[in-house]
Amino acid sequence: MKKRNWWLLMGIVLGIVGIAGWQAPSAQAASVKVLKKKAYSDLAMHAKTTKTAYMWDLKHSKHIHNLKNYPKTTWYLSKSYKLRIGKTTGIYYRVKNNTGKIEGLVWRDYLTKGDNPNDALAKNPLVKSYGGGLAGIKSAREAAKLQVDILALFPGTILNDQYTTDARNDLNAGINRTNNYSATNKNKQAVGIFSAYNWTKTTSKTDFVKLVKAGLENQGYTTAKRNQFKGYQIGVYATPHGYDSNYKNWLSGYGSWGIYLVPTQNALN
Repeated sequence: MKKRNWWLLMGIVLGIVGIAGWQAPSAQAASVKVLKKKAYSDLAMHAKTTKTAYMWDLKHSKHIHNLKNYPKTTWYLSKSYKLRIGKTTGIYYRVKNNTGKIEGLVWRDYLTKGDNPNDALAKNPLVKSYGGGLAGIKSAREAAKLQVDILALFPGTILNDQYTTDARNDLNAGINRTNNYSATNKNKQAVGIFSAYNWTKTTSKTDFVKLVKAGLENQGYTTAKRNQFKGYQIGVYATPHGYDSNYKNWLSGYGSWGIYLVPTQNALN
């Protein structure tokens, strides 16, 4: 091989190696700067479009959801941000769904105030009885959990919604202030068990089951006696935390409970 051709070949090879080893600089995301922010108390919002409307992660670096895939969801606004994204500015809402499992930034113009008309949970009477909104939903969920916790202490009983309503009404009326208990007035076979009116103050770390079990045993309802109610209709209500709109306050009413037990054959339908 002539010397000139050899250098030509080496040049081609080195050129190929150089091209293979070269990488284009990675595309840089537009810089994001917070210019202004404002806090809200879980204000209900819903999408005002059925078309593509993206939710961004909290850094506004990528799309994480599309609102059109959540046609029945009410979103809850906690903060708004005025962002400078590259050379443009815009208002974005930080929103989450009612479980808190989905949260991100949505351009303000994709949302409008109010519960989603298709959100059945937001219209639920129990939720509304706790004031509605996100605080009401979380209170209703907690009340249901406390009810399940107490039910487990009465194995084999059958939950009766009417007796649960009676227990709630009587508990809220103040059981030490009246002798008129709904279930016992309707049916003399009913057994009513209530926590003391001035219930022990509790916190988020209180062992609710342990506390209720001790309260029952103090009234003579030991494990053996509770097992005797197998097959009875039961109504159970326990007061959830009195959450404010930010779902942060642990109020002392938490944990008060009322129970009605009625033999199934004597139950009023």
